[in-house]
Amino acid sequence: MQSVGNSTDVDDVASGVEGDAAAANGSQPVGERRRSDRRTRPTSPWSAFFGPVRRSRGRRASDAPGYVDRYTRTDVALLLAIFLLNVADAFFTMLWLERGGREANPVMDFFLDIGPYAFLAQKCLVVGFWLVLLLVHKNYRLARIGLYASLAIYGTLLIVHFGIIAFDVQPPPQDDVVLGVLSTK
Repeated sequence: MQSVGNSTDVDDVASGVEGDAAAANGSQPVGERRRSDRRTRPTSPWSAFFGPVRRSRGRRASDAPGYVDRYTRTDVALLLAIFLLNVADAFFTMLWLERGGREANPVMDFFLDIGPYAFLAQKCLVVGFWLVLLLVHKNYRLARIGLYASLAIYGTLLIVHFGIIAFDVQPPPQDDVVLGVLSTK
């Protein structure tokens, strides 16, 4: 049996045991990095789509927000909810137009003049593009604000659509509307 002579040896033995336990489970002691970062360049924002799937967040609390290779179920659910609310908005807009209403957004009105499929394609593609861009940057504050603001805006817009249907709001007659402003007669 070995005896430990002084407290310094006890500390060394204790830290050695802690280090051995950390090495056995494949991690390093908390707050300690033994070698420099193995990567030669930072993770690309597009690596999740064109590279191996590995990380969903930084490994340490000290890691700065950055790009990841994997997305959580919450991230996917948030994106899916926003996209489905966007599609529902397009559907209710088409119902409003069938009842004689007009599109308030001049850009979307242009696509409606081309046809309903151009309207739906443009609405889904543009919103889908921006959602992917926000998802890639989801670890940054402005992107998170953008995602949750989109959810809130589309949710509010759907409540308005439901209110229009529930209270049977009729669109104004077309001859009273001139360039989106009610004429005074």
